[in-house]
Amino acid sequence: MMKILGKPSGNISIAMLMMVLAMVSGFTMTSMALKDIIGFQFEYESAQAQILLRSESLRGQAVLQKIGNVLIETPTTERSVEVAGSNLKKTFRIKSLLLPGGSFYSDETVVAGDQKQVVQVHSRVNTRTGIGQAAMGNQRRSLVRKYGVFTLETETFSKFMYFTDMEKDPNNEPVRFYGPDVLYGRVHSNDDIWIRNAGGGSNSGWPTFHGWVSTSGFIRVYPSGGHDFPQDTVFRGGLSEEYPYTVFPEEATTIRNRGTILGPASFDPKKIVFAEIDGPSCSALVGTILSPQNVYSDVYTNNSYPPGQGDPAWTNSYRVADTTWTYIGTSNSAGKSRYTFGKLWLKGNASGFQTYGCGDTLFVIGDITLRGTPKGTSPEKNKTDVVGLVSEKSIVIKYGYRHPVDSLRYHETSGPTTGNPLGGVWIYAAMAALGKGYDNPYGDGVFTFEYQHPHPSTPDQRIGDQVYTRIDIHRRRFPQINYSWPPLLDYPWYNPLWPERAPYLERGYINIHGSVSQRRRGFVHRNYIDNDNPNDEGIWNQPLDLCGGDSSPTATMQQDPVLGFTMATRHYPGASGSGIGYQKNYHYDTRFYKISPIDFPEVNRRDEKPFAIVKWEVRSPRLIPNALI
Repeated sequence: MMKILGKPSGNISIAMLMMVLAMVSGFTMTSMALKDIIGFQFEYESAQAQILLRSESLRGQAVLQKIGNVLIETPTTERSVEVAGSNLKKTFRIKSLLLPGGSFYSDETVVAGDQKQVVQVHSRVNTRTGIGQAAMGNQRRSLVRKYGVFTLETETFSKFMYFTDMEKDPNNEPVRFYGPDVLYGRVHSNDDIWIRNAGGGSNSGWPTFHGWVSTSGFIRVYPSGGHDFPQDTVFRGGLSEEYPYTVFPEEATTIRNRGTILGPASFDPKKIVFAEIDGPSCSALVGTILSPQNVYSDVYTNNSYPPGQGDPAWTNSYRVADTTWTYIGTSNSAGKSRYTFGKLWLKGNASGFQTYGCGDTLFVIGDITLRGTPKGTSPEKNKTDVVGLVSEKSIVIKYGYRHPVDSLRYHETSGPTTGNPLGGVWIYAAMAALGKGYDNPYGDGVFTFEYQHPHPSTPDQRIGDQVYTRIDIHRRRFPQINYSWPPLLDYPWYNPLWPERAPYLERGYINIHGSVSQRRRGFVHRNYIDNDNPNDEGIWNQPLDLCGGDSSPTATMQQDPVLGFTMATRHYPGASGSGIGYQKNYHYDTRFYKISPIDFPEVNRRDEKPFAIVKWEVRSPRLIPNALI
C-alpha cells in the first residue's frame, strides 16, 4: 500500500476509487430517500383515499335520505378533491353508484333474508397527479385506488321497541307508564310521555326505561303534568325531549305492493281469515259471515226459566248471523310478506322471514313463536327466523275463540303469572297498528286486548233431554231499547265466548320479544272500575267503551235464581293481580338493530327518509363495477 501511495499514479487510483465509492454512496442515499418519498406519498394517498371513501359513503347515504329508495342503478356526480403542498399535488376523483337490493349478508349475529329494503352505496376513489387543468389533462392515474361498499337498510318501525303517535286513550286521558313497567330498547312518542310514581315494581314506584327514549313533546308526571322526576333513575338509556316528529303511515303500502294475498282477493267485511303458521308454511280457512236471521225468544219474568212456566211475558226479536268456514289450503310463507284484505286471526310457529299484514283488525289468537327459538328464551342468536305483524287498524289479543273445525272453546292467550316460561301469550314479532280514525278516536290503531270489562252470564244447560241456550235472553228484554240491560250481567255476545259463568279477569303476561308501534296507546290492563271513563249507572254502550258496572269478583258474584249455581268473574287459574288483562314482559329483539321483517312499514321524518347502517367494507379495486371505472 505504501509503495502505491509513493507513486503519483497510485494517488490518482486511490482518488478515483474514493470518488467511485462516494458516487455509489450518493446514489444509494438518493435511492433510499426517493424510496422514502415514494413510500410516504403512497401511504399518504392511501390514507387520504380511505378517508374520502368513507366520506363518499356518507354522502351517498345523505342523497338516499333525500330521494328515498332507489329502484334502478343510480350514479352520483363525480366530484374532485385537490390536495396541494410544497412537494405534492394530487387530485382525488370520487364517485358512487346507488344500487337497490344487495346480497345476503351475515355476521356473528344474524343472516338476513330480507333484501328488498336494503340499499348499497358503491364508492370508488382514484388519484391523478397535479391539480386543476394539469390533472384534467393527465391521463396517468396513481396506483392508489379504493373501493368500498356501504350497506344500508331502510329504517323501519321495528327499530323502535315502543313507538306511539298519541299517548292518550280514546277518552282523551293520558295513558301512564308506572312502577311495574320495564322497557328495553328504543322508545319514541310523537306526543308527551306520561309517567307515574305508583304501582310497585323495582324502581321505587317509577317505570324503568333501559334504552334511549325520545319524545316530540315532554315527559310529564301524572296527574299534575309536572316535570319533577328522577331522570337518571327512570331513563337509564338517555332522554331526548322535543325530538323531531316521526311520520306514522296509515297504510301498509310495501306489503300491499309486494306481498302475496292470503285469503279473498278483495275486501269483504263479511270475510275472516283464520291462519296458522307451521314452520315455512301457513294453512288457512276463510270464514263467511252469513246474512243475519230473525230469532224470537219467549221471555219469562217469574224466575221459572228454564224451562219456563205459564205464558211468556213477551217475545224478544233480534237478529243473529252465523259463520261458515272453508279450508283454502296450505301455502309457503317463508321469505314473503302476506296480505289479507279483511280481518286476520293468526297464531303459530314460524321459520324463515315472514310478515303478515291485513286491512282490518289482526287478532292474535295464540302464541306466535319462532322455530329456532324455544319459547321463553331470547331470539338473539336465531339467524333465520323473523316475523312481522302489521294491521291497517289494530292488533288485538283475542280473549278466546271457537275453533272452526271442532267448534270447541279455546283460551290460548291466557295463563298463570308463574312458571317458566311465564303464562299468557308469547309474541316473537315486530308489530305495527296503523289505523287512523280521524274524528273517531276509537278507530285509531292500538295494540290491546279483547273483552276488557268482563261480567258473568248464564251458560247453556241440559235438563233431561232438552238443551236450553241463551238463557239470559229468555229472562230479560233484548236488545235494550226502552229497558237497560243489567250492569253486572254480560251483554249478549260482548264476550266472544258468550255465555260464560266465570269469565277471566287477570290473564297472565303479554310476553314480547320484538317491538310495538301503534297510532294510539292501547290498554293492556284495566281496573275493575274505570275512573277515567266513569260509568256510574252501569250502562251498556260498547262503541263508547261503556260496558256495564264493576267487574270485580265480589261485585259480580250472584246466585242463579233457578239453577242454583254461583256466577262471578275470576282470574285465570294461577294468574294473580287486581284488575283485568295482562302484565307486561316486554323485551326488544336486538336483531332489529341490524335487520327488519320483510316489507315492514318504513320510517319517514318530515324532511328525510332515515336509513340504518348495516355495515361498511373495503373491497378489492378489481371488483369495481364498470359504471364506476
